Amino acid sequence: MDRTPADRQRYNDAMSRVTELDDTGWQDSLWAATATDAPATPALEEQTECDVVVVGAGYTGLSAALHLAEAGKSVLVLDSFGPGWGCSGRNGGQVNPAWKVLPDVLEKRMGQESAARAMRMAGDACDLVFDLVERFAIDCEAIRPGYVQGGYGQHGKDFIAQWVLQWQRRGVEVSMLDHDEISTMLGTSVYSFGMYDARGGSVQPLSYVRGLARAALAAGARVHGLSPVIDARRTDGSWVALTASGASVRARHLLWCTNGYTDGVIPGLRESVVPVTSFIAASSPLSAAARSTVLPGGHAVSETARIQVYYRLDGRGRMVFGGRGDALNTRLNGSTTHLERQALAMFPELEGVRWEYRWGGHPAMTTDSLPRLMRIGDNAFSALGYNGRGVAMGTMMGRELSHAVLSGETALPVTGLRKTPLHGLRQLGIAWHIFSGRLLDALDGRKA
Repeated sequence: MDRTPADRQRYNDAMSRVTELDDTGWQDSLWAATATDAPATPALEEQTECDVVVVGAGYTGLSAALHLAEAGKSVLVLDSFGPGWGCSGRNGGQVNPAWKVLPDVLEKRMGQESAARAMRMAGDACDLVFDLVERFAIDCEAIRPGYVQGGYGQHGKDFIAQWVLQWQRRGVEVSMLDHDEISTMLGTSVYSFGMYDARGGSVQPLSYVRGLARAALAAGARVHGLSPVIDARRTDGSWVALTASGASVRARHLLWCTNGYTDGVIPGLRESVVPVTSFIAASSPLSAAARSTVLPGGHAVSETARIQVYYRLDGRGRMVFGGRGDALNTRLNGSTTHLERQALAMFPELEGVRWEYRWGGHPAMTTDSLPRLMRIGDNAFSALGYNGRGVAMGTMMGRELSHAVLSGETALPVTGLRKTPLHGLRQLGIAWHIFSGRLLDALDGRKA
């Protein structure tokens, strides 16, 4: 359709809003340089109708669209840019199991029966990712050697000991590692102990999300990029989502799946999570000698540290090393020098290796470290807040959204909209968390 000057201005304003936190995007990343081709997702340029309109073409939105389309629903996905533009295409690619809340703690919060359903869902999240990869032949460098968490100090030891004990009680293959075992497994001696969980693995995250988009399209869903939604409201018993170009979708159900890139279109939804800044640096491919000692088993790794780093090798043997950004800088124009320096301290074999790619993104955190599954209106739901474990949990929560639409029976209880207390002061809270966390980590004995 032809755009009037007012249409163009509205479109430009919408695009400015969704990019206001981003000075660099996934186009600067290793993933963009090595991903499979993106499927065609042209902008929506018409008024149309469907059963379910989904806002956000990341893991959650595309998983929901795929599962709904397979169930016979007509589904249309709208995204401001395209599949994986947000953190689904920028993260470290770690398929980490469950969430950070221990099973026994969840039982105290939710009750034994509800917690059992939620923990089964969380425990199955990694399986869902690898099952989808296999079922749809998604080319995304998927491997599943297990997830390793390195630990420091009594704080970390207590957490890992309980993780191992409580998941073993539930029949999961998880074990504690002593210093020698984790040092041999990872090729670094910085950890006092660790944990191995067989459920984990890794993928090329942008290739994976593009594979989900192809699967959803093949199942009959429509996916439209360059279609930022600027308004969504109930009209005559339906939801009408209006894009910046003037196109619109009328649907019985609305699913909002924008995670750390949530704007103010749905009142209060942006305040339900706290976006944080995370950076990743990727090296040139390591030499054969270095690869024989640095992460020789191909494990994905994170830490018990309060301000942790996470890392793994990609399919060509590049070190992919991520962590928090600057405490007082919410934008993605910061440096990754601190990460490159820490990687070298942990793995001296990286001396002289070039760091070829640097990028960042905004994962979304919650105050209780649990994802949010919320009703945001009649026949409208949102899932977000994955606390750095979005590959597996975002995919699973998309399936949960499909259950909310199809049957109303979800493993994770659906709540009302839950705002973060003092959300307007979130950056001060993030800064304090980083400063105090680094101090406490140092007291725990972290040297690298």
